[in-house]
Parts: sequence; structure tokens; C-alpha cells
Amino acid sequence: MSAAHHTPPRPRTRPLITPFRACELCTHSTTCGQRLLCDSPAVRQAGRPEALDVARSTAGSCGPNARHLDMPGWH
Repeated sequence: MSAAHHTPPRPRTRPLITPFRACELCTHSTTCGQRLLCDSPAVRQAGRPEALDVARSTAGSCGPNARHLDMPGWH
């Protein structure tokens, strides 16, 4: 009788490039639980951080071109 070979499940990893990579690096990003949210000046006027897909949508506060993008290396 041979021992069954069991391969443990691989840990789930994040993709190297995500649709919101710029947001992940932006100084305006913040987390709530395990979700990344946008807290740009435009969003603050609305009262609270919002989901990245909402902020980066066509009618969103930052838009598809990430007009409020701010990187630490730019300062």
C-alpha cells in the first residue's frame, strides 16, 4: 500500500498587474477591511472614500484617466 501524494492548494496570489494598479500606488488610496478605496480630494467632498471601480468609472470622481492620481515620487 503506497501513501497517496497530496499536493496542498497553492496560495491565492494577486495578479502582478491589476486594472487599478495606478490607484494601488496613489497617495489617495486607503483601505477598509481588505478593499482598496479612493479618498481623493474630489471624493472627500462627497463625504467618504469610494470603491475604485466607482471612482475610476466614466462619471466617477477620478475618471478613467485618473485625474487626481498622486504618486509619492512626484513630490
